[in-house]
Amino acid sequence: MFDGIDELVLPVASLDEPLHLYRDLMGFTLASRHPASPHLAELWDLPAAVTEEVLLTKPGASGGALRLALTPGLPPADPAGRPDRAGPYALDFYLRDAAAVEDRCTTAGRRFVTEAVHYELPGTTIPVRERMLIQDDSGLLHAFVQHRPRGTRCVLDQAPAEDISEVAAAVFMTDRFEDARAFAREILGGQEYFVGRFDGPGVEAMLALDPGEGFIGALYRGATSANARLEFGEAITSERSPDPVHRVIARVAVDDLDRVEAQLAGGVHGRVTGRHVVDGVSRLGLVSAYGAVFDLHQRR
Repeated sequence: MFDGIDELVLPVASLDEPLHLYRDLMGFTLASRHPASPHLAELWDLPAAVTEEVLLTKPGASGGALRLALTPGLPPADPAGRPDRAGPYALDFYLRDAAAVEDRCTTAGRRFVTEAVHYELPGTTIPVRERMLIQDDSGLLHAFVQHRPRGTRCVLDQAPAEDISEVAAAVFMTDRFEDARAFAREILGGQEYFVGRFDGPGVEAMLALDPGEGFIGALYRGATSANARLEFGEAITSERSPDPVHRVIARVAVDDLDRVEAQLAGGVHGRVTGRHVVDGVSRLGLVSAYGAVFDLHQRR
């Protein structure tokens, strides 16, 4: 059963800028750094070999880690921009003092799409303060969301020294939204705990949408609600092609990898890239038909 994304793998052509952002500005801990397995390029369907892996974590977090995969020769990323194409779109983080962290990033030369916006969580009266950081190396947006104690679950509730959470959610846009929902529930075993439409003036300003534009999103967690949660969003119609390079790979533990492999065998949910044992763990790659690439591994 799905219980959050263990790690978000970010293939990068250089480690310098990503390490500066995640370790130096966002306070992730460098947990390990080592040469990469020769099977990873095939497993993650990358155009070049991965040479080094760097694991970044938050103390006490259950899931939501970042793994930088050094892949020399990767072309520059195509920026996420509007949510109008299939593929990875954003990573979400909670911030204890959002304005202070944003000032730290701005001082270091990092850019945001707009100033902070305020809106209500769809279908509720819960206030949200959010600002989108531009992550050029992977072409992603990073949603910086003001933490609400006991309202937005993450390590900030248990680690007073931390001012930024682990990855709280990973957002993938898809042009097959209902099929993606079924995949998340029936193949991954995720619990769908939220479905709603993100729209309104605040969202429009933050995502460069036209008046009246928006998208429906669905979020998934597991039995213990470990981070990072999985979110599929219905892409706004456009003629923009996806980035040809997979900029994010979601590592997800499953209870029975053999069963999942059998369910994926027909190709309905996408293309299986191979199965390998890496560091003693059996792993299965999937380029899904829903804008997300998965590294599925047998739960220990």
